[in-house]
Amino acid sequence: MAYEPSSHETFTHDSLASLAYDWERVGDPGIEAKWPGKVLLPRGTADVVRAVREARELGEKIVVRGSGHSSNHLVTADGGTLLLTARMNRIVDIDDENLTCTLQPGALLAGVDEALAERGLGLSVVGDHNHITAAGFASVGGISPASHRFGLFLDTVCELEYVDWEGDVHQCSRNEQQERFLRVLAGTGRHGVITGLTVRIIRIDKFRTVLANERFITTDFDDFVERSARLIRDPGDALMERGAWADLPLPVGSLRLGQFSSYHETQQNPLKSLYDRVAYGYQQFLGYWAGRLPRALDEIVKYVGMGAILIPPVFGTAKNIERFTDQILDSTVGDPTRMFIVLAPAGRYETLLRELSALCLRERRASGAVTFVSVYVKAVRSAYLSGPDHGDKDPKHFCELMLYLGVDPQKMTGPVLRALVAGIDAVAVEHQAFRYMHSMTSEDPAVRRKVDPNALYDPEYATDTKEA
Repeated sequence: MAYEPSSHETFTHDSLASLAYDWERVGDPGIEAKWPGKVLLPRGTADVVRAVREARELGEKIVVRGSGHSSNHLVTADGGTLLLTARMNRIVDIDDENLTCTLQPGALLAGVDEALAERGLGLSVVGDHNHITAAGFASVGGISPASHRFGLFLDTVCELEYVDWEGDVHQCSRNEQQERFLRVLAGTGRHGVITGLTVRIIRIDKFRTVLANERFITTDFDDFVERSARLIRDPGDALMERGAWADLPLPVGSLRLGQFSSYHETQQNPLKSLYDRVAYGYQQFLGYWAGRLPRALDEIVKYVGMGAILIPPVFGTAKNIERFTDQILDSTVGDPTRMFIVLAPAGRYETLLRELSALCLRERRASGAVTFVSVYVKAVRSAYLSGPDHGDKDPKHFCELMLYLGVDPQKMTGPVLRALVAGIDAVAVEHQAFRYMHSMTSEDPAVRRKVDPNALYDPEYATDTKEA
């Protein structure tokens, strides 16, 4: 069966209707559309320059959009001008000797990785979603199960071309115009339009090399916190790693289950390859049918899929591990879902995991707006998050805590949602953690300055955030 697993069967990124929405529609299917008044489809840098200068003359603000995965009001333009990077989607160059790949901003990273695989190469950090674009990923950070080794996706970017809001073209890199370079990365489009980027790549056979999953599974939250914390802070020789904890409500009580997977090199043999094909084939089968069945069956498939994530296969190829969750879960099936992501110093992991989980469970008890509570965790070793004074040598250890929450849209009212977001931001600020800015945060510029890692590199952040 030929198909592309997707975490949302009920809508597409490629329709005109999609331009009125961002990822927030997954958490609130009845959200009001925000239709742009003008849509721009540049094919190259010169087109972007003309578009920016024309918009400046007309007093228009351009909003840049890749595939629209933000839920933080970054990629919709209600009545305004939307610039799509969809037609700037080429692989410009692959340098096998220096292990770099130059891309246009709208290149879909899943497709880039497949093209690289034909030459025995691959992206070191790539998202699990098929429709993530190169510039979109660089504009927010970019995380994968290999981020404890290679950092954020933006840590792999070595050169950028972008057009600023004056219409001027800039070439910058880690060595040339470094201040501009670092400010544009994770800048969520505030500083201009990325028109090209060069990323470091690695030699790897993602589609055939099987890794062994040294996993643990537990029903005890304290056990999960303690054991996962050790692996977050010291991944050892793991090539990839990720974990998850879920608290699923039942008619009486709740089902609580956690797992952490560390993927290591293993001797290759046909039986392990067969295991990979059968196990991940079953999960992809679930992903294929999610969103295509009657509602009651769809919800059953979703929860079976969540169970599959919490009991992952013991062998898998690097590619299957990377795109694991997107192959199984359809976020538009069953309870609508919202994501909130915190990036924290690894030393704060246990405290943050406990506090964020408790915050969500309190909201579930108080308002019923939250249904299931799950937290996906990864280790991240990032020079960018370490700050401008740290440099690229010996990056600091961080962790990702992604709250993946089921919600009741009728009970998740505006005030309840804002209070929940404020609570998450407050926990992040207290523990000197960052937020992943494509997931919803406070609109207060003072709070955003504290939680946005890009503020480390942008001395004018407070003023341009007010305009964002």
